[in-house]
Amino acid sequence: MACGTPLHIVTRPRGQVFDYSEAPFEEHLLERISALEVAVQRANERFEQLLDLAQQQATGSFFNHMMLEAMSDLLNEQGLLDQEELEQRWKIRIARHYEESIERDRLDERCDRIIALHKGKDVQKFADLVDQGVILLGEGQMRRGLRLLETALALDEDNPELTFILGEYFFHLGKAAEAYAYLQQAVHLDNSHFGAHLLLGLLNGDEGETDVAKEHLQRALELDRNSFAAHYGLGRLLARERNFSEALTHLKRALTLQPAPEMHYLVGRIYWEQGRADQALKHLQKAVRLDPRFDAALYDLGLLYWQSNRPNEAQIHFRAAYEINPRVSHYRLAMQANAGEELPLPPAINWSSFVPTRKTKVSESRFIELLRRDLNTFSLSPLHSRKKS
Repeated sequence: MACGTPLHIVTRPRGQVFDYSEAPFEEHLLERISALEVAVQRANERFEQLLDLAQQQATGSFFNHMMLEAMSDLLNEQGLLDQEELEQRWKIRIARHYEESIERDRLDERCDRIIALHKGKDVQKFADLVDQGVILLGEGQMRRGLRLLETALALDEDNPELTFILGEYFFHLGKAAEAYAYLQQAVHLDNSHFGAHLLLGLLNGDEGETDVAKEHLQRALELDRNSFAAHYGLGRLLARERNFSEALTHLKRALTLQPAPEMHYLVGRIYWEQGRADQALKHLQKAVRLDPRFDAALYDLGLLYWQSNRPNEAQIHFRAAYEINPRVSHYRLAMQANAGEELPLPPAINWSSFVPTRKTKVSESRFIELLRRDLNTFSLSPLHSRKKS
């Protein structure tokens, strides 16, 4: 060529040339493509409608929120509203709604599991009793629901999940004897039942049967190493025995699983008992940062400052604890103390009574609520001995 570039000509035998004009074309393929295009278009339209609806709801929620804020400000200005109390009740309602939603889902799953384990006759009658009983439990009609489940158990006495759910609900109702009997039966039927071992550990701890309680809680941890409730319960038992080193291992693990102010407080108390004031101070400060109205943590933090010859900081914390809970006598005594005086030590770390109907100390109520909240939101019965890493 004139430009000097070599011209490469590629040839191919006639037999290898493909004539596209003769290619068969499936008409139904065109129809399918058309149908897909229509489906995609309809999906896009539907998505746009959902997006519009979401935007409308978001706008409505925004205006409703603004109106509620305006009403709150107005009532607050008129002295008719306690802002802190309002926020507290709002949080409680949200938490209750969340827990009820989780409980409904959990009950549906467990109902299916109970029916799947049925090996006797009258499957339909058994399923109807379980379904109706579980529905009543979900609606808060505990006694009627439990009666139906006990009737179902008469048709299948070897059903570990049905036995366990009866034990669990009697536990939450504060019926310790009934709960204990059903939970023992569940363990007899299935020694790998995590939930039954856990609740038996808590019940035996309540009765002061420490060795049996520890056996059940340790078995629960073999089945689920990430159980907050089992680590917490075992840590409290060991602390009561003043086995602080082992107690600290379990309570620190529980703290990792649920970094609540109560757990920082307990870990701080264990460090204090061991004479490790710096570590105790760190965890008590963390507890107060997470909950500035944690009166026990405020008092203990004040004691640490008092023992470190920092009376001004100590008095600030004593006063804060007293203002939150003036019923506690040693808060008032500490607030009136002079430098160098001995102050009352906080109550020893003991086992809390977890059965709901038993009277508990005010100082222990936070820890009982912490554990009950965990028991109510966490599925107590994994499918069997599935260890979690």
